[in-house]
Amino acid sequence: MPFGRKKKKKLIISIYNFIKIFFAFSRTKKYISLSIKRIKGTPQALSLGLATGIAISFTPFIGLHALLAIFISWVIGGSMAAALIGTLFGNPWTFPFIWYFTFEIGQFINYGFLSYEEEFSFKVIKKEVSTLLAIVKNIIIFANIFELEENVAKLKLIPFMVVGSIPLVFISWIFSYFSFLIIFKSYKKKVKKK
Repeated sequence: MPFGRKKKKKLIISIYNFIKIFFAFSRTKKYISLSIKRIKGTPQALSLGLATGIAISFTPFIGLHALLAIFISWVIGGSMAAALIGTLFGNPWTFPFIWYFTFEIGQFINYGFLSYEEEFSFKVIKKEVSTLLAIVKNIIIFANIFELEENVAKLKLIPFMVVGSIPLVFISWIFSYFSFLIIFKSYKKKVKKK
């Protein structure tokens, strides 16, 4: 082969390079950590905001995560900027896992009450998310009851995901709130000492 490697790469080196690239979001991590450090607010407000943003990422309401996180953070007295940063937890890398787990948990909770006959696929999720956004548009702009009922009847997968996301929202909110509260309090102490 005229343009091939003279020495073949070892499999371990190839796997190591793949893992390094997969987890090496150093610029993104640095940007997020700098953003969090620069946000003004008490440790409690910042923790409330970040926990809310992370928890909202577990819901299937794609496209509404930022609005929901800001609104809930405002209601509970958290930092709205931190809530926006927290929604970055839901991203193209994590959404497939989140959607699958919420669907499976939703099916487990609804066992015997509701059943989903079709195959779980991203094509179906895309279709249902567009239906969900049509429902939101209908509620906000048109208020057409007939069309609203028709669109709600089309939703088959989202109800399972909503039910399945409830435990994940509560667990992630509690875990991230207390974790970030400890981190922010220790950071504030270090800043005061300096």
